Amino acid sequence: MGASLHIVGVRHHSPACARLVSHTLRAVRPRHVLIEGPADMNARLGELLLAHEPPLALFSSYRGEGRAHASWTPFCAYSPEWVALTEGHAAGAEVRFMDLPAWHPAFQGVRNRYGDGERRHGLAIQRLCARLGLEGMDALWDHLFEQPLEPEPLAERLRVYFEALRGESPADGEDTQREAFMLAHVEAALARGDGPVVVVCGGFHAPVLARAGTRPDAVFPPAPEDASARTYLVPYSFRRLDAFSGYDSGMPSPAFYQALWDEGPRQAPERMLRATVTRLRERGQHVSSADLIAATVMAEGLARLRGHTALTRTDLLDGLASALVKDALDVALPWTGRGVPSPDTDPLIGEVLRAFSGERTGRLHTSTPRPPLLRDTEHHLRAQGLEPGVKARQVRLELHVPAQREKSRVLHRLRVLGISGFQRDTGPTLPTESVLQETWTVAPAETFLAEVIEASGWGPTLEEAARGRLEEALLQAGPDLSRLALLLTESFFLGASTLAERVLSAMAAQARHEPDLTRLGQALERMLLLWRHDVLLGAQGSAEVGGLIAAAFERGLWLLEQLDGPTQAADAEQLRAVVALRDTLRFAAPVLQLDEAQARAVFERRLGSLQAPPALRGAALGALWSLAHFPDEASAEAAAVRATRATARPSAQGDFLAGLFRLAREQVVRAPNLTLMLDEWLGAMSEEDFLVALPALRLAFGFFPPREKEAIARAVLPRHGREATEARALLRMDENPADVLAGAALDDEVRRVLRHFGLTEKEPGDAP
Repeated sequence: MGASLHIVGVRHHSPACARLVSHTLRAVRPRHVLIEGPADMNARLGELLLAHEPPLALFSSYRGEGRAHASWTPFCAYSPEWVALTEGHAAGAEVRFMDLPAWHPAFQGVRNRYGDGERRHGLAIQRLCARLGLEGMDALWDHLFEQPLEPEPLAERLRVYFEALRGESPADGEDTQREAFMLAHVEAALARGDGPVVVVCGGFHAPVLARAGTRPDAVFPPAPEDASARTYLVPYSFRRLDAFSGYDSGMPSPAFYQALWDEGPRQAPERMLRATVTRLRERGQHVSSADLIAATVMAEGLARLRGHTALTRTDLLDGLASALVKDALDVALPWTGRGVPSPDTDPLIGEVLRAFSGERTGRLHTSTPRPPLLRDTEHHLRAQGLEPGVKARQVRLELHVPAQREKSRVLHRLRVLGISGFQRDTGPTLPTESVLQETWTVAPAETFLAEVIEASGWGPTLEEAARGRLEEALLQAGPDLSRLALLLTESFFLGASTLAERVLSAMAAQARHEPDLTRLGQALERMLLLWRHDVLLGAQGSAEVGGLIAAAFERGLWLLEQLDGPTQAADAEQLRAVVALRDTLRFAAPVLQLDEAQARAVFERRLGSLQAPPALRGAALGALWSLAHFPDEASAEAAAVRATRATARPSAQGDFLAGLFRLAREQVVRAPNLTLMLDEWLGAMSEEDFLVALPALRLAFGFFPPREKEAIARAVLPRHGREATEARALLRMDENPADVLAGAALDDEVRRVLRHFGLTEKEPGDAP
């Protein structure tokens, strides 16, 4: 029996290609079937051949030195690769996957083995779309291939199409590695000489594999192995397969193509019309029989204009949109492009797309091997009484109780891993808040099994997997000190002390070189809270956290002194960073042996620098005042009055006050001379100057709570002949301040126009 080679180049998840594969298997009766898929699964094909219900996917993960990777190889009932696997095995052929494993470096950065995103926009495709008047590759594919066609003309069309595609898109280095590996499999199968060989591969690779020759000494190459790699079978869903949900491979609208596979191109449109109308009516959308007839007539008319013998997906969608959408559309119809639809898409169109996407979720056979993480997760949920029931329920936890704190850690690990069904509703963002309680919603989720299996790439137990997930986040955080601070808090909630130590080391290294005062301030604020107050999770008084605070404090002072910009507007986050520096000095200086004299000298220099941003000058004064730097309150108030008078310009005064009020709010309320000076300054301002200063003044006075604003009003009102008892009424303003400001600006513009046309008296300085 001789060996003959039969290459079937396919588009992933194409019913037409799946039918061609099925026809080829029946016609050729091959001895070998080689499929583009992960060769490391060849020893485990029995798992795939169990009685599953597609869609499903192979989830592969790799965590090695300096590299982490996760990706999916999805299959649905109409995937050509799935048909080749199941029907080839049923026919008695020797079936093999022939591609590199998904965790191999050739797939670095590839989240989906069957992705075709880059090749969807080639020049050949663009020219064909323009020539045929079609929008996008999906409409082109349906027009050329998903129409009723006999196998032989379909195969010839595919061959010509893929050769044109390959001719303009040469393989890159990763493709070359993969194709060399696949070619070796084809040559080895031909070398057996015991029967026909059918190869099912992405059409881009088909022209290369068709050139395979017979080498008598060829053998099947061993699949690469790595102890750090894991691959498990997971349930998948039509939603995850759908291009409109972000999936970058194969066909969109999987429910439509499932109907095409089940019933053929002539009957599938009727099934989808029924499914769409049912969905719309279930959601309260009125769809009449007349609407349905209009959609059908429009779709059939479009199909005839486009030369289709059966309705395509686009014909049907265009017909539905024409009949059902009564108003003008704000954005293009989603199926004219790819990817997640615009948020401005008409809601009715969104429901139509969801009907074409479908709700199907795959199911694995009960004998499918399960990763250790799934067993460990189920064990912890049982042990802690957290198993989801039939209905959602709320779990309330008191974090100061050790047993409930352990429950919290289990739930936080699930949250970090992104496992559906466990949602944190309330709880502290830091373990230092006064109320240490959490509430969670525990609910059943169809995706639970798939998500836990996919999370197994981070570790075999729930604790290790959650820690692995945060370790990956640690690598991704890079030098971002604020993100590192968040990770430190997460590690405390998980109870991952060793990870916390690693994050602390990374933060300490970055704190000495952090270039951004805002990020450093956010991290310092968080660390100071943990160091001072965290009895719950073990960070209070920690020498490691204290060392980090000292390093960040020293760096923060240096960054503060480098910031110049006499016209820079107040930045609330920069002021927050100055507060963190001040609080560190106030609460940690003696224990951590911080250089208080150096810190006060920095604040003094910033206060006196004419090149410093006004808000930071005010913040420096506020820091000194709140740290009792001056001999007494009278001296402090006098210094504040002098410094405030020195910046009494409309463009700077509000920013200066924002910094001062942010750092010394309580001291300012007790300083009547400063209040009266500010009242005089504001009263002497022109309307134009007031409008210039107003945004910064609003920020500045926004730092006072209502009680303190009332105290300031009580001090000022008698100077204007008003009763102090009126102060509280002044705190309420029915109008939006932004509207008042806009109205004042409009009044000013009206007066200018009137003066320009001589309709009122001109003011000095007006142009003639």
